[in-house]
Amino acid sequence: MAELDEAVIREFADRGTIWLLDSSANLRDLVAMAAREIADSLEFERAERVNRSFVPADLHKLEADLLYRVPYRSGGSEVWVYLLVEHQSRPDRLMGYRILSYMVQVWELQRQRWEQAKTPPAERRLSPIIPMVFYTGRRRWAGVPGMAAAMDAPSALQRFIPRHESLYLGLHGLPGDALTGSPFAGLLRALQAAKGAPDEMEAALQAAVRELEALPATARAEWSRAMHYLLLLVRHACRPQDHKEFYRVLAESAGPDQREEFRELAMTDAQVLVAQGRRQGFKEGRLAGRQEGRQEGRQEGRQEAFVALLGRMLERRFGPLTPAQREAVAALSDDAAATMGVDLLNAHSLADLGL
Repeated sequence: MAELDEAVIREFADRGTIWLLDSSANLRDLVAMAAREIADSLEFERAERVNRSFVPADLHKLEADLLYRVPYRSGGSEVWVYLLVEHQSRPDRLMGYRILSYMVQVWELQRQRWEQAKTPPAERRLSPIIPMVFYTGRRRWAGVPGMAAAMDAPSALQRFIPRHESLYLGLHGLPGDALTGSPFAGLLRALQAAKGAPDEMEAALQAAVRELEALPATARAEWSRAMHYLLLLVRHACRPQDHKEFYRVLAESAGPDQREEFRELAMTDAQVLVAQGRRQGFKEGRLAGRQEGRQEGRQEGRQEAFVALLGRMLERRFGPLTPAQREAVAALSDDAAATMGVDLLNAHSLADLGL
């Protein structure tokens, strides 16, 4: 529907992928798909994201690139991994120049750090950068164009053209068996299948949840983030007539111990959609997997129920709330309650939520 355009996440494949790659473990899996030997040589467990910025869980504000510092396993040096996520139908002839310009900016950042730290000149060494392009579109690319594609130079001048390699991975060119073996691979398989036949998407969702169910109990935050991604994937990348069935598949695929948490996630997701609709002046909020077109009075009643549910979710995560904290939750507006419900997925303490 046209009136929901503002609530739809544009370029979900790119934005959702970058959101997932806030996890260095997921970045490791992606690099391994393009170059296993490089991924195995780096210690992603100690990776540090350089361009740190707040990434909202609704994915509406997000850049299509990221940068990590990753130590070598065999020594004290490090490499910087620069990832660019692209969706355009064909590679830009200037892409090689774009990537090289980003790399120069990164090296300039390294140089500025030397100046700030007063590093002795003899110890100043630039760290290598691994540029990688992850293409989420459906047309096949031959690869990432280099600098030569952006220039018209005779053969005698070819040696003066800067050269660098970039890792390249095209989502829709990957065979299904390449997207197995890890939770992140399962999520990419679901993304790959989102525009396909409903039975293909159903199988991909079931496989993705199976991968998630294998996570240890200590990885509940990762499980919640991935399940939230699948909810968003269904809402923003699949046909509206398939939403209800795909939500059912997700709910039934989750293990018995996780189904209540999934229902809470689904209700939070639905509440966010209602809040988006209200902000745009709609009287009817479209709820994921629930009845549509409810009257405003019933929306208000549901808001009270959601605030009560939010309180239970907080206590389940962090333990009993104090009377003051309960009062603060009860006083939340619908938008604030929806925002807190989403932020709860990534919060480490009540203080992170302002409580």
